[in-house]
Amino acid sequence: MPMAAFAAAFAWCANASGWPFVVAFAIATISIHRAGIFGHEVAHRTGNRRLRAFNRFWNLTVGALILVPSARFVRPHMIHHSTGKFRTKEDPQYLLLRGDRKLSVFVFVFIPPIMPIFASAITVTAAIGGIAAEEAVETFLLRRGMPTGSVLPARHKREVMLLSRYYLAFWTLYALMLPATLPLMYAIQVAAWYLVTWRIPLEHRMESRLETSHKRDQVADSFTVESPFAELLQPLALKYHTAHHMFPGVPYHNLPALHAELKATDPVYRRSVVTIRDIFRGVPEHARTADVGG
Repeated sequence: MPMAAFAAAFAWCANASGWPFVVAFAIATISIHRAGIFGHEVAHRTGNRRLRAFNRFWNLTVGALILVPSARFVRPHMIHHSTGKFRTKEDPQYLLLRGDRKLSVFVFVFIPPIMPIFASAITVTAAIGGIAAEEAVETFLLRRGMPTGSVLPARHKREVMLLSRYYLAFWTLYALMLPATLPLMYAIQVAAWYLVTWRIPLEHRMESRLETSHKRDQVADSFTVESPFAELLQPLALKYHTAHHMFPGVPYHNLPALHAELKATDPVYRRSVVTIRDIFRGVPEHARTADVGG
């Protein structure tokens, strides 16, 4: 459904001007963002045989548009969910954005325009020479205390290489057939990446790291934001972020019921349910961790 909405909005956007263009652009951006977030759902269920067809379809459609095979989500995101690594220096998805103004500006302002270009570059290198260049970059950054978790597990290397070749062929054909729409496609992808990065502070505290972490830390350091605006930035499982960290195997369509049950029965969970205003004012950590068990 999001892909159909994106296709219709993109076609409308390419032939519109004024306010109709703005509306079409917004729909296309929101739709491709929502479609892309399904990669997060797939990453949590890579071993589920019932999702193999969906995963393949996602990779051949959404993955081709954003130039990111679902397999690239798996390792960094599983590290982020790992007890002992979550919120430590080994967690590549826990950035100390609240205490580092330069890093915040880089992530929130400069990363989105860079990401489509970066994705194109690693697609070309993976299509032509495999992932040796990526592994060299990961090793370089790891030695400097900046793990990205981007090195692919062995079982995914061939898949990513083949998909990268498909993506390269897809975009070459696209550029030959519809060259005039390339700037529009880039602009929509950048706008979608802004939605991706702007959601980050709504999910975790991101003020300091731990030496190691326990399961309780994933509850104490996660937020579930109840707001229509947050729902725009956090579709699917991201909307109920604390519940997702407590039970990462629960599919997104079952999370509303889980959220309601936890909110009614678990006082620790209730303290993780906040508003956007709470996020920006700062939620005292001790008030949320006092009753968290071991």
